[in-house]
Amino acid sequence: MPVKWITKEKSMNLLSKAVYGRLATCGEDGQPYITPINFVIHNEKVYFHTGFEGRKLDNINKNPKVCLEISASGKMYATPHARNFTMRFWSILVFGEANVVTDKELKLNVLNLLMEKHASGYKYEPLSIEDMDIVNVIEININEISGKASVDPEVKD
Repeated sequence: MPVKWITKEKSMNLLSKAVYGRLATCGEDGQPYITPINFVIHNEKVYFHTGFEGRKLDNINKNPKVCLEISASGKMYATPHARNFTMRFWSILVFGEANVVTDKELKLNVLNLLMEKHASGYKYEPLSIEDMDIVNVIEININEISGKASVDPEVKD
């Protein structure tokens, strides 16, 4: 299946438009753990909200290295021989380090950006600084981003 690498700029663009992704963390025992998250990009960092306890947060507190994946599949190219089937797709991987945001103003800004991205068109009472004590916000500093996409294959039978 012919693939091409996606530029950093296009990877960031696809990342910023994605509704959700899959966050990989790693526990103390080395066991990977993947969680779907919705997120927002702000100042070239990834932000998402979470609770105050749970495996994802425990893993981040013990090992801040994370990986975020987003992807989409497209058209299937079928041929008479199974070995030549292929599918269009694109995927983006982000490698970085995650930490809990403690600055309440930044948390409020990020949560408002999340609401704008995921809840535009809905009516709701806006968040306030007092709301910042009931939610955690995690920041991922991006160390590396890469993307690839399938290209139109030469279908052979």
